[in-house]
Amino acid sequence: MKVLIIGSEGFIGSHLIDFFLLKGFEVIGVDLLEQSRLPISYYQLNHEHDTLSVVLNQHSFDYCINAAGNGDVNLSVSNPEQDFKSNTFFTFQILEGLRLYNANCKFLYISSAAVYGNPEKLPISETDSVKPISPYGWHKLLSENICKEYFELYNIQSAIVRPFSVYGPGLKKQIFWDVFNKSSNQDEHLELWGGGQEARDFVFIDDLVVAIDLILSQTHLNAEKFNIASGEMTLINDAVNLLLKNLDIKKTIVFNGQTHKGNPIQWKANISNLLNLGYKPSVKIEQGISNLAVWLKSQ
Repeated sequence: MKVLIIGSEGFIGSHLIDFFLLKGFEVIGVDLLEQSRLPISYYQLNHEHDTLSVVLNQHSFDYCINAAGNGDVNLSVSNPEQDFKSNTFFTFQILEGLRLYNANCKFLYISSAAVYGNPEKLPISETDSVKPISPYGWHKLLSENICKEYFELYNIQSAIVRPFSVYGPGLKKQIFWDVFNKSSNQDEHLELWGGGQEARDFVFIDDLVVAIDLILSQTHLNAEKFNIASGEMTLINDAVNLLLKNLDIKKTIVFNGQTHKGNPIQWKANISNLLNLGYKPSVKIEQGISNLAVWLKSQ
């Protein structure tokens, strides 16, 4: 099997590469860095020279996974044009390239639970209403519709995954990385955004990668959507305290009560569609945070 990972140098992309190499796949990566940090064939993305078309024209792929794009909700609020280009227009370019050069390649789009916004009920199912509250969420939803368009009109087989709060070694952003960086100061208190009672459905990166493999190998790829999560809800306050405990750091957490625009209050996923494929979340939040803390201590 031959797989193209777009966004190969990022958090999710690099873990996907490790997984597929272990499976014996031939892996090719595309990203913005000049050179890959991984032992794969690699192309640096250059939009002016249309690198993507070159890659798709030179190789015949079984799978293409789009793990690229902006993942910063706050940036999407302050610069929606940049977010649209990296998350929506680039997805269109990938699918158009597949239509022209690799029409038999199966495509997996990594969307986001951000398409749900603040859900009306929990847990959230893939068939529930989508009400994004950020440009990031809207642009992910637009990209999902483009996947559906290319399946319906051009028969480009695809699957859409909606990860919830993915975490694990290698992630240098979001709440756990923020806590780790702030914990190095001399203050007894550690100030964080929000009220602490916000909740997320955290999914460890290893479980995400296994879920993606299951979806690619066991579904019809008719632009169907899949939540990827643990199916459990954890309060931010509890998750942060668990991380500090594993880092052996004694600080008092102070939440400032302020919220970032575009961030939801509570998330919990219905993962029955994944469970029906044989998916079993293997990393509980306690073990995942422990694994993350070991990596953070090495940084």
